[in-house]
Amino acid sequence: MTMGERIKQKRKELNLTQEELADKVGVSYQAVSKWENNSSMPDTAILPALSSIFDVTLDYLFTGKCMETTEKRVEWGNLTGIITKDIHGDVGRIVGDMQADVFGNVNGDIVGSVNNIFGNVEGNILGEVRGDITGYVSGNLLGVVHGSVKLGVRGKKIFGTVIGDGINVETKKHK
Repeated sequence: MTMGERIKQKRKELNLTQEELADKVGVSYQAVSKWENNSSMPDTAILPALSSIFDVTLDYLFTGKCMETTEKRVEWGNLTGIITKDIHGDVGRIVGDMQADVFGNVNGDIVGSVNNIFGNVEGNILGEVRGDITGYVSGNLLGVVHGSVKLGVRGKKIFGTVIGDGINVETKKHK
């Protein structure tokens, strides 16, 4: 099975249209169609978002192995103090100065600072993200993000600042 076939399979399992998946990762539905037809591959910057949406590892997207992220996902507790090494796995709160990246979800608030987050933030951002967030922020954005929030802020309040290339705010459709 190719990467395109795996993307199509996972998209259908989630009952998403090509257009809905495209909106979540910030591309056109034609791009998703090309991936699924093996005419092109997703940009490497989009792969962590796809991994998060489908709840699979990057390995699975590339090879078809290690299918579910929950199988071997490392969970760290709260991070405090100064951290200079990348964290591969989910973390709790970030209270200290993290001079590295998180390759996983942040399940609590960000009160301190972190470079990039290749995953979602399930809490509030009160501190600083010096780079990008490839997923979404489920809480409120009250701090600063120097990059972009790829899948938007789902919280009710955005009093903070996004200095980089933007934020995709999830909109609710009214009937």
